[in-house]
Amino acid sequence: MNEIFKILEEDARKTPQQIATMTGIPLSKVKAAIKQAERDRTILKYKAIVNWDRLGDEQVVALVEVRLVPQRDVGFDAIAERIYRFPEARSVY
Repeated sequence: MNEIFKILEEDARKTPQQIATMTGIPLSKVKAAIKQAERDRTILKYKAIVNWDRLGDEQVVALVEVRLVPQRDVGFDAIAERIYRFPEARSVY
């Protein structure tokens, strides 16, 4: 069944019929596997990858290092949570 998920991870627009044809797995089993994976959150979401250059929308991606002193009783976690709430922040580590 991992074949199904590898195909969806590569191209989430593939239909169950296409996946069944590609893998030789019966269509009913492909549909059931996808439905179950959505239910149990093995498949978390379907996502589009946008080519922003084609839209003429310039973006800057940067890795920013922040040095700070942890807050008493909460450490770095509280600060990391505040930073991550900014919509511009993609990751915090």
